[in-house]
Amino acid sequence: MKYFWISWYETSEDHRPINFPPNEAVLGWWCSGYRCHDDAATLVAHVQAESEEKAKMAVIIDWPGDKEWRFCETKDCRRPGNRFPPPEWSESRYDKALEKENND
Repeated sequence: MKYFWISWYETSEDHRPINFPPNEAVLGWWCSGYRCHDDAATLVAHVQAESEEKAKMAVIIDWPGDKEWRFCETKDCRRPGNRFPPPEWSESRYDKALEKENND
């Protein structure tokens, strides 16, 4: 399993996922700001998936609709730093992913 740091512009009126918390592949997600010309939310997520395509599909499950992807980069499993502190709901997901990574 791989981990991806993925970002996109979310143009829907409400940038929150349609399910809370989002599906298990999403370890955490954050809104890092808004684009100037149309107020689209700039979202980032840490996603566990087998490929970049599957990481994007995991995002689309909870944020449906067309996406303007900014980037999708392979990243290690560790928790993000101070700029993106993990939300409380995601702590157990990070614990489980790190435990699995340490046992492999």
